[in-house]
Amino acid sequence: MSRSTILLGLLLPGLVLAGLVLAGPGTGANLQPGAGRKPPTRRDRLGQFRGNGCVECHSRLTTPLEITSHFYDWLGSRHEVAGISCDKCHGGNPRMRDLPSAHAGVLSPDVAESSLHSKRLISTCGDCHAQISTAFSESTHYRKLDGEAGAPSCTTCHQHMATSVINWPPQTVKLCASCHNEKGSAPHHLTQPKRAGEVIAALSRAEEIIDWSGYIIDSSPRQKKQLRYEVEKLHKLRLELEKARVDWHEFKLEATRQQADEVFQRGFLLKEAIWKKVPAN
Repeated sequence: MSRSTILLGLLLPGLVLAGLVLAGPGTGANLQPGAGRKPPTRRDRLGQFRGNGCVECHSRLTTPLEITSHFYDWLGSRHEVAGISCDKCHGGNPRMRDLPSAHAGVLSPDVAESSLHSKRLISTCGDCHAQISTAFSESTHYRKLDGEAGAPSCTTCHQHMATSVINWPPQTVKLCASCHNEKGSAPHHLTQPKRAGEVIAALSRAEEIIDWSGYIIDSSPRQKKQLRYEVEKLHKLRLELEKARVDWHEFKLEATRQQADEVFQRGFLLKEAIWKKVPAN
């Protein structure tokens, strides 16, 4: 496979994505990688929740807006795709069919006993995201939950039901600056937003160079035996980047930035080494 062919393969996903953005919402909603494979439909995915009263009932509701919008936030989210149903976070009993029994234990997030209250989110989210929750629990942000109203919690960055995550540097800067400003709750740390944005940019850059290396390897199946050493190094870099992402939740900006930059530099050298082993036909 020629290098120009591989580069075309690297560019095409971005061109397709740009086309989808320009086309507007709803276009290509079921687009999935893998030629010749029928992509899973939403009906296929929801089949895994068959028998779950929460999903089955809320999928049939059309009013009120406040309740039905929550279901459609979940639909298509990372949680839905991963098979995480309503009750895992909100509580309740998905096996019961009558309203009082099904909603037993479901409380408004404003109630201190709710599993979705800001002070309890770390425990709720930690049931699945243990490493990240542990890191966040050691941060200054988490410690402020005990004393200040509106202190940051999991949903500050990951938002409702993880439907979106703040992972674009300008968004990060804007979000952090909502507290880290002269009139905000953290007026003595005004450089933090810019530094946090730089960390997000560094993490993103490191992830992209790793993905690039992985794509070249996957596009060269005949050379995989010759690339075993590179495959092993790539796996180690993925683990290091994952550790950096976990440490980011403790908001150790300098250390996380250093980790991400090191992964990028080594990933770049690895990508170059892989290029040399991939024949240019």
